[in-house]
Amino acid sequence: MVAAAARKTGLALIGLAALAGCDALPSAAPADQAVPMAFQQCLTRIDETAARIGQSPAVLAETSESRIVRFTDEGEIVTVTCDALANRMVVQTRPAPTPMAEPAF
Repeated sequence: MVAAAARKTGLALIGLAALAGCDALPSAAPADQAVPMAFQQCLTRIDETAARIGQSPAVLAETSESRIVRFTDEGEIVTVTCDALANRMVVQTRPAPTPMAEPAF
């Protein structure tokens, strides 16, 4: 139960703070942040975050110059882009969509 609680609160804490190494921001509103970072360091941050929260991210796109991944939980979606050409990490935090109600027949 402790592991499940840690995972549930894990993404709420990783958004900008853990990935980009910045102060935490409230996760209620969408948030984007670009941080100067070497490509290999950015990839390492993704791996470290995945290990810390116990979740492998979904790889949305991957080339030799870019990797885009997404971490998801019940409360938010965190998309991380590592850009080798711009030497930056972009972290986007969005509220997770609410499930649609079953239609009543």
